[in-house]
Amino acid sequence: MNTRRSHIGSPLLIAALLSLCTMMPGCGEEAEDGPPKIMLGESSCAECGMIISDERFATATVINGTRGIQPVLFDDFNCQINFDHKYPETEVITRWSHDYPGLMWSPTGSGWFVIAPTIRSPMASNMAFFRDREDAETMAHSVSGQVLDFDTAWAQPKK
Repeated sequence: MNTRRSHIGSPLLIAALLSLCTMMPGCGEEAEDGPPKIMLGESSCAECGMIISDERFATATVINGTRGIQPVLFDDFNCQINFDHKYPETEVITRWSHDYPGLMWSPTGSGWFVIAPTIRSPMASNMAFFRDREDAETMAHSVSGQVLDFDTAWAQPKK
């Protein structure tokens, strides 16, 4: 009979692994000012109320709100801009956008936008966000669009 105990199920080992996990980036809670989680088909846009269903156009603004630092989700860049203009007193911590081709969050201010009438975004901004300028230029060329930096995109007329 083997009397040697396995340490795999040891409560002490499990507790140590769990505490280690909560200290590692990306393993526990998300960073307060980091990109939020969106539940596609469930999360709704803070500006227009539509359900966020197309990840390619999802954006977020992390604000210092009444409940502390919190993300505000949007289904389109237009909604993010409109929210900002509607609540100018809101303290913005950071803005995030989904990279159109890669679907990964990126800081909005460091990316590029392509605007073209053929880009069918949820709330008609007709804009898509790109992490890389080269990707943006390729898309702009294919849709007869224009590449914009953040400041220029932010100043576009709102619908």
